[in-house]
Amino acid sequence: MRKLLLLFLFLGGAVFAGAREQWVTGHVFIRGTMQAMPFASVWLLDPQTGEPEYAAFISVDGWYDFGNVEMDRAYLLKVTAPGCETVTKKIKPRYDANVQPNITYNIALERTPDAGMLMPAAMYVPAEIAPDAVTIEDVYGHIPGVIYEDGFFTDANGANVRILFNGYVMYSSSYEELCELVTAKDIVSIDYYDLSDTDSPYYAGVLDFRVNIVISNGPENTELPIESTFWDI
Repeated sequence: MRKLLLLFLFLGGAVFAGAREQWVTGHVFIRGTMQAMPFASVWLLDPQTGEPEYAAFISVDGWYDFGNVEMDRAYLLKVTAPGCETVTKKIKPRYDANVQPNITYNIALERTPDAGMLMPAAMYVPAEIAPDAVTIEDVYGHIPGVIYEDGFFTDANGANVRILFNGYVMYSSSYEELCELVTAKDIVSIDYYDLSDTDSPYYAGVLDFRVNIVISNGPENTELPIESTFWDI
């Protein structure tokens, strides 16, 4: 069931016959700043049932990507992040044939009054926990408190854990290239972030592999992000 749920979320939810779809992405940031909010969870929920229709997880660059979303219908947008107030509002994405390839919907978050710096709950050095490891994947089964099985990471409670590299999500082709370039000796540390206390987290935790190569998903944002409200209802 866990794998089916992850596949459902990755594909962006159900596809409805005859529905108009459009690619939806956006930036999650701290209001009034250029600071991206890493490890945020962005949900589009059915406003009647509260069931997730689409979901995305944010890496260090603050960008989310829902993929194709069924347009011209109402959703409940819910955004949660460690140390931030939860955003919940009703929106209705509208199809726009003049926008290609994707529509950008930016989301601003407010820090909670008691929020501190986002710090890892634990840090591991591969040479200490897996001294005989050669490849990156040799290390996966030796991380304390994390279970690696059939390509999935879970914590001791069976909740899903996300793996990142230098703070970024790596998809299939990039991950394969990374595994060819980087060995276990290139891993500086493995930082574990516990997100279990966050409201409705996509993942209960994050394993961030800090490696000795430069990883980037695109150019850095150099302008103050503008919060999107054009779908609010």
